Amino acid sequence: MLSNFSLQLSDEYKEHHIFEELEEMKNLYEGLSERSSYFLATGTRTIINYESYYFLSIYGTLDSIKTLLEIGRINDAIVLVRKIFDDILTEIYLDVTLKDKYNVFESFYVKEVQQWLDSSFRIPKLKKILKVLETSPKTKDLYPYFGWNTYLEHNRHLLDDSVHSNSYSKVLYNCNTVYLGERKVRMLKNISIILNQLMMIHVSFIFHLNPEYLAASDYMDYMEMSMTPPEGSEEWIANFAQDAFDRYIKLNAQLADYIKNTCCLQIL
Repeated sequence: MLSNFSLQLSDEYKEHHIFEELEEMKNLYEGLSERSSYFLATGTRTIINYESYYFLSIYGTLDSIKTLLEIGRINDAIVLVRKIFDDILTEIYLDVTLKDKYNVFESFYVKEVQQWLDSSFRIPKLKKILKVLETSPKTKDLYPYFGWNTYLEHNRHLLDDSVHSNSYSKVLYNCNTVYLGERKVRMLKNISIILNQLMMIHVSFIFHLNPEYLAASDYMDYMEMSMTPPEGSEEWIANFAQDAFDRYIKLNAQLADYIKNTCCLQIL
């Protein structure tokens, strides 16, 4: 019976910039998945870098969000935004834990991360994750650039409202045949803001912790062909990484300066 009703999606909704942004985000994680696959995840028993599949999973979630928004299932899409929120913080937490605790003289792998890979360890609550990022020698200087206790906590509560259907409006946002005027477009704007904030966080931490994932392939290409790489080519940045820096970090001048000053890559 519902097939007799048409989708109530305006042209402004269907042409919203969020759809192009989601494609750009997918391109970022596709590039990260490919580049990270060339590097071992030191401190684990895995042969293939687990982060390659982690980035590929986030790519898939972004694709699902785009599909849901295209058919007007806004609240379901927001639930997946909430998932990406946790996915990004979990990825950062695992990476920092590896870098903080790996000691080849004590063990070939980090227990917590390996147990997570073996599906026998639950990721700690957000409060503990943030404490690790705030106090780790690897991230304590980067941590203050993000409003963990202000807008991010506020956004997390907003996303939780959709997960738990804490208001009637959240239910209506999943009814794509119901006319809600401009409210649907405003929800797309909110999703865009939150996703771009999450991208800013994730890209910043990757530049800080794993710049090799963002490097251009020229140096390795020359080495594979038994040719001498151009001088300084190991510091060249991949096109997709420069695009990500420009989109998600550059507008925050202080953060951009910090990343440029601490990263080994030649960021424009």
